[in-house]
Amino acid sequence: MAIGETLVKLLGIQPWEKVLVLTDLKKEKIGRKIFKELKEKANVKLFVMKTRNRDGEEPTKRARELMLEADVIFAVTFYSITHTKVTRECVEKGKRIASMPNLSEFSIKEGGLTADYEQVKEITEKIFNLVKNSKKIRVIAKNGTNVEFSVEGREWYKDDGWLNKKGSLGNLPAGEVFIAPLEDSVNGTIVFDSFPLTKSKLILEVRNGKAYEVRNDIEKIEKIFLQLGEKSRQIAEFGIGTNPKAKVIGNALEDEKVFGTCHFALGNNVNFGGINDVPFHVDGIIEKPTIIIDDKTIMKEGRLVC
Repeated sequence: MAIGETLVKLLGIQPWEKVLVLTDLKKEKIGRKIFKELKEKANVKLFVMKTRNRDGEEPTKRARELMLEADVIFAVTFYSITHTKVTRECVEKGKRIASMPNLSEFSIKEGGLTADYEQVKEITEKIFNLVKNSKKIRVIAKNGTNVEFSVEGREWYKDDGWLNKKGSLGNLPAGEVFIAPLEDSVNGTIVFDSFPLTKSKLILEVRNGKAYEVRNDIEKIEKIFLQLGEKSRQIAEFGIGTNPKAKVIGNALEDEKVFGTCHFALGNNVNFGGINDVPFHVDGIIEKPTIIIDDKTIMKEGRLVC
């Protein structure tokens, strides 16, 4: 199936609906490609805004206005606008949003966007059913990761790509289940095999939910911590990839969907049940993790065992 047809199907776009492709100066080329894919299939408008400075920063004033006018939004931006106030407002108004931050050509040609989304839905549902009533989680990996946290009372979310219901919000490419851990419950060591702001493996020493010590190639992340304060140090999200076509390529949008990986995020989590509100959200990937849910191993070195 062509990418345009896939996007129309996943978002359930109707001929009378207003569709916005929101892009920026850094991702304009691929934004225009998505616009072209949709042009013959939907009532679509393209808007190119000034590139934001970091994930979670609000879009420009005009971009915000156009988002509020649209029924369906494809956010093909360099930095993610998923965790912004305007996105939350759009979802509350029933708009459907596909967030595609730093979308790669690989994702379109042979990666996560080329998946059979019926299969992605099936895998996502299976993992969701394994974790949905969980209270305590431990993640370990050969890279040195060893971290525990509580999710008791928090809601798990599914991102299977099917964004055709009122108020839907998710990534494309899609494929993950995710949750906001209890903010002060996360303790241990997290080692990211892939992290957008570094070239080497980033090591976080976490105590009571905050990354109190960071090692390896820390200049960019420490700058953000200094600018935004303690809330930017918060472990905000835990997720498990469910897309068998996605590959780890050093692109967070693609990487976090890889079946056999998991990820943690720093920063904002108020859009999915957390309480940490800060204009920043960035995910890091752990390959081949062992994931233990309430003392039961569901994934061993990247292989689902349940």
